[in-house]
Amino acid sequence: MVMEMVKRVKFIVGLIIFLFFVNYGYTFEVSGKVEKVVDGDTIHVYLYEDVIGVKKHKKGTVIVRLRGIDAPEKDQPFGQDAKRNLKNLVGGKEIKIVIRDIDRYGRIVGYVFVGKTNVNLEQVKLGFAWAYIEYLDRPYTSEFYEAEKNARIRKLGLWRESNPIPPWVWRKRR
Repeated sequence: MVMEMVKRVKFIVGLIIFLFFVNYGYTFEVSGKVEKVVDGDTIHVYLYEDVIGVKKHKKGTVIVRLRGIDAPEKDQPFGQDAKRNLKNLVGGKEIKIVIRDIDRYGRIVGYVFVGKTNVNLEQVKLGFAWAYIEYLDRPYTSEFYEAEKNARIRKLGLWRESNPIPPWVWRKRR
């Protein structure tokens, strides 16, 4: 009983400290290895360090949602292409995650890097995701906006379609 109470207090204190840093623009970085690519904007990762408030799966992996982008759903046109491209970028690789949030499901939401490459931005540049402007942080907002604009002009990935349906609209229709 006492141990449970101690664990609970440690969790709450850690979460408060983490939220303080996130809310005031500080970043928290972790690293790990990608175990699985779920879709065009979600991966499972073995973290090399623990993060308070993050839900772990039985295999010890955590879910990481790429911040600032929204990729087509798996059953949507270009959904499998987006997943395949993300797998090419991160599959089985060592990554760094700049955490910006832990969502209500216990997932990490952040920017994923392989070396110096911003993977979230690459998905947009190559036409496999929309820039989700309302969920972008400085200094990324203009970069992501320009990347999407250029992908549209060059008709890359999902922009080959004349009027692709955004995933948030696709989800609402289902």
